[in-house]
Formats: sequence, C-alpha cells, structure tokens
Amino acid sequence: MNRDFQLITRKGVPGNIHAYLQYYNLECSGVEHSHEFFRSRSNEEIFIQSFTPAAHRGICYVLHGYFDHSGSMSQLIRYLTSNQFKVIAYDLQGHGLSTGDRGAIRTFDDYVDLFKEIMERYRKKADQHSVAIAHSTGGAILMDYLLQYGGMIEKAVLVSPLVRSHNWHMSRAGLILMKRVAMLPRVYKRNSSNHDYLQRVKKDPLQNGKIPVGWFQALVNWQNVLENYPDSDKKIMVIQGDKDKTVDWKYNLAFIKRKFPNCEVRIIRGGNHQLLNEREDLLKQTFNCLDSFIIQANGD
Repeated sequence: MNRDFQLITRKGVPGNIHAYLQYYNLECSGVEHSHEFFRSRSNEEIFIQSFTPAAHRGICYVLHGYFDHSGSMSQLIRYLTSNQFKVIAYDLQGHGLSTGDRGAIRTFDDYVDLFKEIMERYRKKADQHSVAIAHSTGGAILMDYLLQYGGMIEKAVLVSPLVRSHNWHMSRAGLILMKRVAMLPRVYKRNSSNHDYLQRVKKDPLQNGKIPVGWFQALVNWQNVLENYPDSDKKIMVIQGDKDKTVDWKYNLAFIKRKFPNCEVRIIRGGNHQLLNEREDLLKQTFNCLDSFIIQANGD
C-alpha cells in the first residue's frame, strides 16, 4: 500500500495515486502529474500536486475553499491544463490529504504563511508568467497575500471570495453565545445548481463533516487585519454568482473594489457559491471570464 494515500484508503478509496486521480477526475491526457508531501515551517505535511502540459505558457497556482481540497478543483485544473497552463495545487492545512486538525486554524496568517512558503518554493524554479486562481477561503488567502507581498503574482482571479460570510452579524452574535462550544456539525448547503456535484460532495471521503467554532473566530479576527493593509494597484478579476448564500457577496465586492481599485468584476447571473462546480452553462460562463482575463490577455 502506498503510504501517501493511507488516509484515502481508511475512508474507503483505494490507496494509490492512480485511484486518487481517477476518483477526482484529475487524469488529464498529455499532462504530466507529480505530487509530494512537503513539510511546512509549521511542521504540517502539505499535499502538493503539479499538472504539467507538454508545452506550457505559464504557471497557475490554485487555492481551494473551506472544507474542499485540490480534488474539488478538478474542472478548473482540467480547463487550465487544456489551455497550456502548468498547475500547482495544494491542500490547505487541516484539509484533504494535508495534516492538521480538520478544518481548524489558529489564525488566517497561518494560511497566508503557507501560501507564501509554497510560492517561494515553486516560483524560484520558474521564470514564466504566473497567475493565481482562488475560490472562497482561498480567495481570502490570496487577497491577503497580494496586499502584503503581491509581486510574484502577475494576475489573480478571486472566485466567490470570502471576506465576510453570509448573515455576518447573526453569525458573530452566535459566536458570543457559543463560547463553550468547540465544534458544530456541518450543514451541506445547496451551493450549486449541479445536482450531481451536490451528491458527490456528501460522499467525498476527503470532505470534513464538522466545523470548529474557532475557525469562525479566526475569520472575525482577520477582518481587522485585512482592513489595515494599504490598498493595492494589482490587476485582479472577481467572478461572483448573484445567488451566493455562503458569503456576503455584496459587502465583499464593495470591500474588494476599495482595496483593489483596478479590479474587474464579473457577475454570473444565477450562479451560486460553487461556481467552479456549477451546472454546465454557468461553468462555461465562468471559464469565459477566465478566457478574457488570463488567456486572451496573455497573447492568444
């Protein structure tokens, strides 16, 4: 048995990399796949994958959202490799195949520090065009990174980015009332109109079924940190569905426009939070936005 995938095996998925790629639809024709478990400075083993087409125009770093993992981003990864981007994707600490308490984080700085560490590890090996695409909590991480360090990323796309969650003030009040509660059961939301996706998520062996209350406290604490960063002139795109009930998207868009005055916003009418796992017509609209921003603008 491959030691790297004992976690998958324990949860009912055969224990080898080929089974993993097949299970998450990550087998891409003509694309070289590699993976490693990288020990971070915080002493977690982080699962990192690369997907490299024979000829590639640049590198795209992919950041997933809360509860998710790299396998959740398979449609985006396949889209990027078909457009000749090398993809670097990793599982956040406490997610997927990376170690760490499930879904927990001490501070959002830990997420950002890990992404910075990965950027330093991989970017120094490359002199090509670098972009990043991040979903939800991944968007929060990427925003923070860009506001602090942004130089190594030439273009960034935030998909359904997290700044505040939906029903923000009610959630904060609930946090005060739940001081003695450490963990809550996860409620699986209808966050996509792709019904097959919604069923797959419930069966996904790498999804987490509980929410540490401390994670939301870390999100609240992060708000003040993000507010105090200076604005950035970085060119970014935000893709947002107008049916999203996971994040407070109207507040979030106003905040992002203020912090990134050069941002371009695209609204997907009828799109929910999981735009990268939406039904086919909405997914196509999302990819069309990426076409115009990172592909056509890059010389095609």
